[in-house]
Parts: sequence; C-alpha cells; structure tokens
Amino acid sequence: MACGVAVVVTHGQRVLFGKRPTKSTGFEWQLPGGSIESGESPPQAARREVFEETGLRLLQLDFVGLTSNVFSAQNHTISLYFEAECEDPGPLTVAETGKCIAWEWRPWSQVNESLFLPLQLFKNTEYQPFLKNRRVTYVSI
Repeated sequence: MACGVAVVVTHGQRVLFGKRPTKSTGFEWQLPGGSIESGESPPQAARREVFEETGLRLLQLDFVGLTSNVFSAQNHTISLYFEAECEDPGPLTVAETGKCIAWEWRPWSQVNESLFLPLQLFKNTEYQPFLKNRRVTYVSI
C-alpha cells in the first residue's frame, strides 16, 4: 500500500485546486501532492511535491487529516493531509501536465463535484481550512 501527501495550499480565503485530467469527465479536482520518497518525512514530501508541481513555497505546515483511498481491490493508498499558506501566490507552474492541466484558486466550499477520490473522501470529513489552533485531525477510513 502506497502512502502519499496532499496539501491544502491557502492564500487569502482561497485554496489551490488542480484539474486532474480524466477520460470520462474531462477532469477531476485534486490538491497538490504525491508520493513520499524513501528517507523523506511527510512534511518534506509535502513541501517538495507542492514546489515541483506548482512552483510555490509554503510557510508553516499543519497536519490536518488522513484518508484511506480504495480505488479498487488492487489499488489502495493512504493520503496524509497538510494545510499551509503559500509565501507568494503566483505565478503558478503546471509542471506535470499528464497529472494536472491547470491550477486554480477557489473557495473551499465551492469545489464539491468532480472530485478525485482522495479529495472527495477528505471533503466528506468535517475539515474546513483557515481554522488556526485546531486540535482535531480529520480522518476518513
């Protein structure tokens, strides 16, 4: 089972969402993130993945949740979620065009349809961004 990271990147009152290409619907919304490499901590992976995919650098990372993503009997992953404000919101890079065709800043509450499974599971928890000093970890297993 693979373990990866996803980051709720914030700026102002908006969150960075990516359009993940699909054959069936054209795209699904996703968060920046990816696999944890050998010898890397989850926060290190989160920072690296966001920078590689978007060109953004992050301020303080806060661990906010976990999802158990069962895509099929042969494809099951775990996602660790972090929230972080970006240092500077632009310009954005679309570095992995096979995995993301565009990045958009949107209100968290307005992205609810056509979600990549891990994001759908995370949005099904009661997590809300921009709540500092929280002591709750949001889990979907």
